[in-house]
Amino acid sequence: MNDILRIGSKLALICAVAAISLGLVNAVTEPKINQMREQKLMNALKQVAVGMEVGKYKKVADNPVVKGYYPLRDNSGKQKGYIFDLVGMGYGGDLDIIAGVSTKGKILSVVMMNDQETPGLGKEAENPEYMKKYIGTGEISPVPVRKSQLSQEEADAITGASITFMGIGKALEAASDFAKKEGVE
Repeated sequence: MNDILRIGSKLALICAVAAISLGLVNAVTEPKINQMREQKLMNALKQVAVGMEVGKYKKVADNPVVKGYYPLRDNSGKQKGYIFDLVGMGYGGDLDIIAGVSTKGKILSVVMMNDQETPGLGKEAENPEYMKKYIGTGEISPVPVRKSQLSQEEADAITGASITFMGIGKALEAASDFAKKEGVE
């Protein structure tokens, strides 16, 4: 009985020390992590704004893909588009995407903010080069959501990461459709 109490006490002490240590590490690192996230968002907004002025963020309710948007205005103050905060579904889970879209639904720029995709396959979507297949689509030509909508070279490049490709495409398609709706500021 004494052995059980002694071992239990040691384990409780080890757990308490580990919990306190983890709490201290979190207290030190959390502000830096939040600062890095904020800087990443600011850099992405600047990139996706394609030279336009970014307005105030507006949340969107009742939309499973479009979480919110920033209005984009030209130098004269006229609204020319949106930066959408999107969530798509990839192979590894949610895909957090920021996309610049014209008021006519044309995809202007795309940045992958966060994902849990497979390294070497779906993780390729983090590269700006990967997103070029979507740029310019949505207004006249549809946003690609199937491999058959791509050139053979592009289709071959996404082999093994089709779910990631479709998740991004469907999120951008939803953003394009949302931008085309009447009444969106």
